[in-house]
Amino acid sequence: MDSELESFLNVLGEAERAGGRVLHELMEICDSMDLRELLRKVSHDEGYFAGELAGHVRRLGGTPSSKTGDFVEKVRAVAGLKGKLELLNRGQRWVMRKINERVGSIADERLAAFLRVMAEAHETNIGAVDKMMAAAPPR
Repeated sequence: MDSELESFLNVLGEAERAGGRVLHELMEICDSMDLRELLRKVSHDEGYFAGELAGHVRRLGGTPSSKTGDFVEKVRAVAGLKGKLELLNRGQRWVMRKINERVGSIADERLAAFLRVMAEAHETNIGAVDKMMAAAPPR
């Protein structure tokens, strides 16, 4: 496996694990049951994508990282649920941007297709969180 691709996929996996951890913490401080359920769904996606990224790394002959990105600490440092959710969405946009910058150069069709679906899911989740925050702004 190309070491640059392996590193790229592992960074994404670390980001997804961090996002999952952040989402679990946000569910604990969330008063709105609707928002909590949305965050649970987004958290499920993060876990799924982290696992699939590791699977692709293994399939292509690399070694998946088991690290969690530093995003967790960044979100913890932000005051208030609204600020934390806004940072969460910025993190989701970062993942989308990184995928979109790289996906066109990935020769493995299976991996490229997975990454496109992952980016689309992140876009959907960002929109859902934004919509929920607009409808009932968290404190």
